[in-house]
Amino acid sequence: MIAYGCLAVLFLFVLIKSVNYFRRQKTAPLPEELDETLLTIANPGDRHG
Repeated sequence: MIAYGCLAVLFLFVLIKSVNYFRRQKTAPLPEELDETLLTIANPGDRHG
């Protein structure tokens, strides 16, 4: 009976971890979003020096 209890706890742990993983999973950015982000990083904006 202890083994069944351990299996139940393990199953719940895996279930919770899986739900958290799929909840936090982000979609890949679109190529346009990547280009915009890279341009923003490369040209930081209104810095005049």
